[in-house]
Amino acid sequence: MKNLKLLSTFLLVLCSHLIFSQQKSNDDTLNFKGDNSKRNLKEKITVFTGNVSLSSKSISFENAEKVIVDEKANEVKIYKPQNFKIIHVEGLSKTGKNPEDVIIYNTKTKIVSI
Repeated sequence: MKNLKLLSTFLLVLCSHLIFSQQKSNDDTLNFKGDNSKRNLKEKITVFTGNVSLSSKSISFENAEKVIVDEKANEVKIYKPQNFKIIHVEGLSKTGKNPEDVIIYNTKTKIVSI
């Protein structure tokens, strides 16, 4: 009887925790600011130029020369950013190129390639 009470208490605590806990949001909204932007709806590509900045849950930077957002490839290509910060990503890979040339952030896999 004691084991049954212990088991039922454990299940009650576990179930209430699962029912009332908030689900983790997987939404990583990318907030861009820049002097100019051009959008190609057919190709699903947006190009930001001139002092581009980004803030998100994963990465942030300021004053990039240019940023290309390719929604089909799930990529954000960042050219010459300043104050580039990695906040939380799933992985980091090195391309062997100069990091000042381009940094690529994959929005699907949450991997930064430098």
